[in-house]
Amino acid sequence: MKALPRGFHQPSLGYTAKREDFPLRILTAVLLAAGCPTLFAQLSPPLPGCEARPEVRRILDEKLSKEALQEMKFTERVALRRQVLEELIAKYPREVEPYRQLIQATYQDDVDHYAALADRYRKQAEQHPNDPLALYVAGLALSGIDTPLSIRVLEIARSQAPNFAWPALELANIYSPGTKRVNPKKSGEEIAAFFAVCPSSADTNARRQLDRAGTNELRARVAGALRARLATEKDPKRLKDYETLWGLEFRTHSPQERDAVCKHVAADLKRFESLNPRQDAKWLVFLKNGYKQSGASPETTTAMEDRVIQAFPHSDEAYRIVSDRWEKAHAEPEDGADAAAWARYQTEYRAALKSWIVRFTDSLELQDEEWFDAIRYDPDVPAEEGIHALDDYLAYVTAYQRPSISHYLQAAGFLVEHNWQPGRVFDLLRGSDTMMDQWHARMLGDNLSAQEEEMWAANEVILRQAAAGSVLVAARLAEQPAEAQRLKPFIERELPAKSWESIETHYWLNRARLAALEGSKADALTYYQKALHARKKPPQPYEGRIIDDLMDEARALWKQLGGTETAWIVWSKPPAKIQELVENGWIKPTKTMPAFELADLSGKTWRLKNLGGRVVLINVWATWCGPCQAELPHLQKLYEKVKDRADLQILTLTMDEDLGLVAPFMKEKGYTFPVLPAFSFVTGLLDLVGIPQNWIVDTKGEWRWTGAPAVPDAEWEAAMLKQLESAK
Repeated sequence: MKALPRGFHQPSLGYTAKREDFPLRILTAVLLAAGCPTLFAQLSPPLPGCEARPEVRRILDEKLSKEALQEMKFTERVALRRQVLEELIAKYPREVEPYRQLIQATYQDDVDHYAALADRYRKQAEQHPNDPLALYVAGLALSGIDTPLSIRVLEIARSQAPNFAWPALELANIYSPGTKRVNPKKSGEEIAAFFAVCPSSADTNARRQLDRAGTNELRARVAGALRARLATEKDPKRLKDYETLWGLEFRTHSPQERDAVCKHVAADLKRFESLNPRQDAKWLVFLKNGYKQSGASPETTTAMEDRVIQAFPHSDEAYRIVSDRWEKAHAEPEDGADAAAWARYQTEYRAALKSWIVRFTDSLELQDEEWFDAIRYDPDVPAEEGIHALDDYLAYVTAYQRPSISHYLQAAGFLVEHNWQPGRVFDLLRGSDTMMDQWHARMLGDNLSAQEEEMWAANEVILRQAAAGSVLVAARLAEQPAEAQRLKPFIERELPAKSWESIETHYWLNRARLAALEGSKADALTYYQKALHARKKPPQPYEGRIIDDLMDEARALWKQLGGTETAWIVWSKPPAKIQELVENGWIKPTKTMPAFELADLSGKTWRLKNLGGRVVLINVWATWCGPCQAELPHLQKLYEKVKDRADLQILTLTMDEDLGLVAPFMKEKGYTFPVLPAFSFVTGLLDLVGIPQNWIVDTKGEWRWTGAPAVPDAEWEAAMLKQLESAK
């Protein structure tokens, strides 16, 4: 769980000044119950098990399926989900799943009502302090809001009913890597306790904690129990739990046993044929992914994809397959600065996209978002076409998606970039503060690590700065400087002593824009220069052009004031030390590299201690990561250059949880660098995991650098090799 709107942590929730008495009241009631067992006997109904009863699951599957919900407008979707879950709770009050889904859905999509929901479950726990289910639900709702209280409530539930698994799972979450209370030993004990009671659970959250904190032995036991349970399963929705099973089996078997695991997967797929379940598009995609993991030939997986396209020609799944095939056949230009190559690519892509929009009518995202994304950065798109695409995009996201500041920032940025309807920007961003508060509420909580708190706080400032920047530019374009005055206190506030580079750059950029609007052009130039000096990495070429609003605005004002070109070069060039940082792109890690012992896909074991004397480049990636897929071809080229050198070593750590997809991916792409499955290692090492990442470890085993070369793609290999050489 994350946090709620500002003020939620205080008495506004209904927590009075005596909120800290709640655990004491619960403990008192528990002690009374222990002393008077007959008095409370009638208040101890059976506890729910590991799985929802069939009739509950059927209602959830039918009424709250993804297919049913995605066709509904956002407000209707929120209302229906709340209604269905509340009705289920009323009818089946001893079932866990409706409570879990209601808490999660309210937190994600209906945050304004979360305070009342949490207060309701808090009071329910107070009224039934000897009911482990009531305590668990309260603990779940309070997790991330008042985590110390959540822990105490969950532990009371655990002590009352050791065979009630769900409190242990939430405690595993609370102590998991990346949290303020990170405790790998405790988290591991709690996830083991959960699976001791629910050995064959395929619950998504439980699986994630199993991957992060469980032992390999525990994963193997869970895989065995899950396979035994699924052997008699016939429901297609439950059969998809085989994806979880296959992931566990690939992770818990050695590379030498990979062929045996593939045979298990193939046998499972053959069994599905005899069951003959209802074959919708999602089922066929599930089968296709299974065949890929089983080691089937490319022809087999292609034939499965063809079945999807033929049987469900208008579906979103068919669109994904067709668009993926197009992208494989039409590689993006490698040189981000090659404007001609990118123009040809974009022309071909947009022609294909137009045909897909006509063809795949079931894909809402394609119908209303993809075209806007395709033209958003095109400076030459006709105004009528651009405005029409923007209107369609806003109509879709406003009606069908959760309110998000990012949608309105994209729309506002599109308008100011093209100098279209600048007055409309004011209306788009007038409610940005409220949306920012709601976004911030979902991100923060009282159990985040210091690094994660810093990241989300910084991201909030960056979003607010972006909104302010669009308003400032629109005010200049519309010649309405008064529109920017409401932002003046935020723009001119004191810059924090410790600040991210992007925050500092945007801060001085917006100070410059505001000063220019107010007629203080000399001040504006000073602030523009501060912004130029603050950034360590100027914008890189993107799709054939460089977008550098900071430099363009500063240069325009410089010329307006009569500045010469010679003086501009002197004025705009960063000092030597800053220029050196601009050309680097690497930062020093704040942690040390722990000793590791990890096997690669071929079965070879790699140990950090055995790599002494070599500079090691470690790339962290995943098959599902788009930026990773853009970087890996360059990594492969570098690997081919240095693979025989005794002083350098390249390793990669995959974050894939579905390991069965990694080997086929490597074969399809022709990559030969070592791949070490390392989900648990990386998540245990880092509070935040964003990929791709590149780590450089020097000859003494010290973690020297993390980052990536700050160069165009065409220079990536040479720049990376230079950085590796510097670590000797």
